[in-house]
Amino acid sequence: MFLVINNWKKRALNLITILALILAFLFSVPFLAGKVYQQIPVIGDWFAEEHPTGNPLRVQNNDASGQKFDQVLDQVVIKMQDFYRDDDDKK
Repeated sequence: MFLVINNWKKRALNLITILALILAFLFSVPFLAGKVYQQIPVIGDWFAEEHPTGNPLRVQNNDASGQKFDQVLDQVVIKMQDFYRDDDDKK
């Protein structure tokens, strides 16, 4: 028994194209979620597994990406404190 399908090459190409787009989308979502992990905190919480430590006053660890910003901010705060301290000493 043979089935005759009109324009079978075009329909096969359309099916392959649709399957390729679906596969590309499925593989790109985790990759993009990993890229925007730091920019969108909500997505970061989806993949994080947090185990309770039993300590209600636990301190969160700083990750490597925020350390440079924290250092620059600390330097600015110290310079501002020194500026206002010198200003108060002059009065």
